[in-house]
Amino acid sequence: MLDLILIAFQVIQVNETIPCFLNFTDTQNMWLNCGATDDYLSFVTLPWEWITGGNFSMVLASVFVLFSYIKYHKIVYPILVGTLFLPIAFFVFPEVFLSWAIIMAFGGGITVLIFYIMTRQTKEY
Repeated sequence: MLDLILIAFQVIQVNETIPCFLNFTDTQNMWLNCGATDDYLSFVTLPWEWITGGNFSMVLASVFVLFSYIKYHKIVYPILVGTLFLPIAFFVFPEVFLSWAIIMAFGGGITVLIFYIMTRQTKEY
């Protein structure tokens, strides 16, 4: 029991990491350190990924869905835009996508079942 208590109060040292674009001491090699020559798309979105905590693609898809709803005022268009982003979400975040897909499928099935029960299975006397 004493071992468990000692493990619970163990201090773990985590080094602070600075993104390559905030390293102002190495200005000449910043393009090389950030990977501009290897993967230009990752290089361009790196600051946005750092600002949004790694959810840049989710924020971008949410903005597209919101703009399509504001412009057309129909729910079908945002659903279609969101459906178009599903393969991208699966490619970028496979573990998170699969865990949420199971939860959303279960929740969607229960929602459809409750809607069906409330609209079709009720008797009006």
